Amino acid sequence: MDEKKVLISTDNKLMDDILISMFRRSKVIKPKIVPPAGLINFIKSNKADIVILFEELGIYKLLKEDKYTANIPVVSILFEPSKRIDHNGDKTWVLGSDIESLYELVINSLPISKKKIMLIDDEEVIHNVIKNALKGDKYEIFSMYEGASAIRDISKIKPDLVITDITMPGKDGLQVCMEIKSNSDTAGIPVMIVSALADDQIIEKGFNAGADEYITKPFSMEEIVLKVESVLSETLNKRKERILIVDDSPTVISVLKNGISKEGFTVITASDGDEGLQKALTELPDIIISDIEMPKMTGFEFCKQVKANQITKHIPFVALTSKGSRGARGLGKRAGINAYLLKPFTIEKVVVIIERFLAEKREILEIERDLMLASISSLAKALDERDNYTRYHSENVAKYTVMIASSIGLSKEEIERLRLAALLHDIGKIGIRDEILFKKDKLSPEEYKAIQEHPEKGASILQPIPSLKDIIPYILYHHEKYDGDGLKGLKGEDIPLGARILAVADAYDALTTDRPYRKCVEKDDAVRIIRENSGKHFCPACVENFIKIFEN
Repeated sequence: MDEKKVLISTDNKLMDDILISMFRRSKVIKPKIVPPAGLINFIKSNKADIVILFEELGIYKLLKEDKYTANIPVVSILFEPSKRIDHNGDKTWVLGSDIESLYELVINSLPISKKKIMLIDDEEVIHNVIKNALKGDKYEIFSMYEGASAIRDISKIKPDLVITDITMPGKDGLQVCMEIKSNSDTAGIPVMIVSALADDQIIEKGFNAGADEYITKPFSMEEIVLKVESVLSETLNKRKERILIVDDSPTVISVLKNGISKEGFTVITASDGDEGLQKALTELPDIIISDIEMPKMTGFEFCKQVKANQITKHIPFVALTSKGSRGARGLGKRAGINAYLLKPFTIEKVVVIIERFLAEKREILEIERDLMLASISSLAKALDERDNYTRYHSENVAKYTVMIASSIGLSKEEIERLRLAALLHDIGKIGIRDEILFKKDKLSPEEYKAIQEHPEKGASILQPIPSLKDIIPYILYHHEKYDGDGLKGLKGEDIPLGARILAVADAYDALTTDRPYRKCVEKDDAVRIIRENSGKHFCPACVENFIKIFEN
């Protein structure tokens, strides 16, 4: 699915934050907040695929009456179930329902874009046949009649698929295919060759040029439709794992590339060990499949170089060989080869080996992540335990954070991220000396500055863990103040919603807990203090939901 522009026009800061947070996980949706008063004018000069309104605010009718905005899908968020009315194909969602249902509603309401197909052939009759086969609202055909024009316009059209003949005046289809696949901006576009040339050697040349599919003329309309759908489906389901294939045989490269690509993997190729090593270092593939007997550098030497480098040493290395002798395997073991594929091989066996190594890699990453989180959580608990005054502080803050986030209506995934951030929010205090942390007297300016550095220290501790990158802003900014008078100077909605929620939870537990320098306050007094600082220290919407919890 192409990138979709979703306009959020709720005139409610908290709702805006929830929606922006919800759409963060999507690679397709690009949300933008637009004030209701300027919504129609904004749409007239900017693309919009869908609009989300809050309780309609009287805007829905205006949108549907304006010729520029009438056909744009709308999702309206309502307060009362009794007002739920879906009309003109537009949808409504009742506030308080599962937030996941709103996400699904928006996704399902998005308009489906036509797939763009560039058709290159010098015969008008072929254009008419293929256009007739692909007629309807699924495809948009761009007709080109020679290769040079197609190459010139491909970056402008950005097709989802190129269908090309081989025999054409000027640049032939093989040259067109090679140019598309050799350009990093267009290499991901699938190419289907449709040609009357049915010789096996020509077909092999087509695949060697980078073609994803090859159809011989004459063809049936059903065949062209099925092949187009198949190629586009494979492209849509491309996996992010990258496989590097290194072999000096174009035939082996072609067979492996086409077979592995059909399973959804991204394939990178090299014709010898030198080129393979360069691509291993620059592309950092998930698995390397390499021939052993190659010019310039043997597979054994190539593997040694890969395993000797700190960046690539953990990449599984699968050797292609016709020699399965004990001696050959001994050399391979010394070089660091992880597995062998004996020629002749089947694509099914290759894919089984790839999946095995990927499964092992995922399992190792999960174990490493769990161990890392367990270690950090233990450190956080140890931090609480070394001070009787703050024992259970992180657990309490996590509990209050989850309650506030649930009251606001955040998704389960976002609540879990916030719970983890709350457990680790004071991890940076590990880097602060005990005599400062537990000092009963007034802190000196230098000591106070050291205390203030704990959010930044915490962010630094967690930075090396990729799986925790989403929670780092909550920890880094949890001591910012809503009026901008905090550590970093962030103000209002510029402070991440998670950090604003965490600030209220952290303050409440701090106020209701004894500290070395003061006694705790009563719960009602803590709530009053937080209420009085709404809009100054704390986010008003977060305070409102926090108070709602205690009132209930």
